[in-house]
Amino acid sequence: MDDRLRLRLDTFRAMAQTPPGVVDFVTSELERLEPDHDVTDETAGSLTSHLVAALGRLLRGEPDIEPPADVVYRQVVDEAPDAVVAAARLSERAESTLGVALSAVEQQYLSLHLGALALTATKENR
Repeated sequence: MDDRLRLRLDTFRAMAQTPPGVVDFVTSELERLEPDHDVTDETAGSLTSHLVAALGRLLRGEPDIEPPADVVYRQVVDEAPDAVVAAARLSERAESTLGVALSAVEQQYLSLHLGALALTATKENR
């Protein structure tokens, strides 16, 4: 994890609307990805921001967001089908750790982010 991604996480940690435990959970998930992926602000910044925001919305009881465009979602998950499974497992860990599972829509977005990471920042693809 690079310094810019750590700074992003620290910024979220300092925000009053970020529920306790969310940044620690997201940090542990990013660390889980590091052995296989280049986890930097450039490659995982969007994933980080979206996951912090999604977990915050869920913990605050806010409504779900609109789903991603189906054509974009299909394209990414067709190329990186393991991203769907990875998103579901992350959701299970969120429920176990934070008491809230990601909605189906949030799992779709997470699949997009994890798929993009797999397609562009997998260490064996370098």
